[in-house]
Amino acid sequence: MDPLTHAVLGISAGLVLRPKETPVAAAATAGLLAGMAPDLDVFIRSPGDPLVSFRWHRHFTHSFAFMPVIATATALFTAWCFRRREGAGWKALWLPALGAVLTHLLCDACTSYGTMLLWPFTPARIAWDCLPIIDVTCTLPVLGLAAFAWRRGSRRAAAFGLAWFTAYAGLGVMQHARAETAVRGWLESRGVRPERLAVKPTFSNLLVWRAVWLHGGRWEAAGVRVAPWSAPEIAPGDSRRAYSPEGPDAPPAGSRGAKMVAEFSEFTGGWNSVDRRDGEVFVGDIRFATLPTSARPLWSVRLPPDGSTADVFFDRRIEDGDWGRFGSLLTGSDPRYVRTR
Repeated sequence: MDPLTHAVLGISAGLVLRPKETPVAAAATAGLLAGMAPDLDVFIRSPGDPLVSFRWHRHFTHSFAFMPVIATATALFTAWCFRRREGAGWKALWLPALGAVLTHLLCDACTSYGTMLLWPFTPARIAWDCLPIIDVTCTLPVLGLAAFAWRRGSRRAAAFGLAWFTAYAGLGVMQHARAETAVRGWLESRGVRPERLAVKPTFSNLLVWRAVWLHGGRWEAAGVRVAPWSAPEIAPGDSRRAYSPEGPDAPPAGSRGAKMVAEFSEFTGGWNSVDRRDGEVFVGDIRFATLPTSARPLWSVRLPPDGSTADVFFDRRIEDGDWGRFGSLLTGSDPRYVRTR
């Protein structure tokens, strides 16, 4: 999730696990640093390899196996910062730091990007798809409770913050299940049996979800609105051709483009769309888009038809009317909505 959420969850965990003799500020600082430290992997870059950020973000630094390393490093650093304070040794700060790292890992696993929790035993990216990357309804109560807990040294307030996040994530699990059940039922009523289907959260809410499925060689997208105490609604959206390594848009075997698309596919898990624009081929990750109903991927591999070169193309454009369209999906006023049973 976003850095602010990681920070306040880390602070909360640090204060909950603080030994009685340890200063509040030291435990909170250890939690703050440890709660954000796994995302230091964003600094792993290579000018000659544009896929490095995809490959290494949420990799080993986000694994259970690496937790003690991060906890030890942040506890040692925090202990040095508070070396003049009694009870702020690194051993006293290790458990608060470890708990903070754990909140980061579990928090990221709640989102859709995929987190290598079980590295090095498996390279699988775990994504529970129950929370968006940014959700103010989730974060603001934790922020307020963490600030109060730090100021007053209140273990109870910090615990309430962690409980709020857990409850909100649980609500996300329930909403995700409702959305997926609605989409599957709607597709079945239309005689569609998807080869693959995924339901993802959308920006800062648990009300409207993004559904993507593969059928007949095309990816289809739709918005799914699951309001409380009412039947789910589905807004059919855009579609895009599915990419195939044997298809006419695939780069020649052995080319730089073919190698990059293959590596990109390891990250996407094969959720690849393909499009041609201005003489170039775009192989995109169809799971993520700016709007729930859009088939325009947030990131793609861009290459010429001969595959001689390749780079990563990011498409985060917010076009005129996009916020209004997203608002209509949230309020239920989008005319495309079809109510399910």
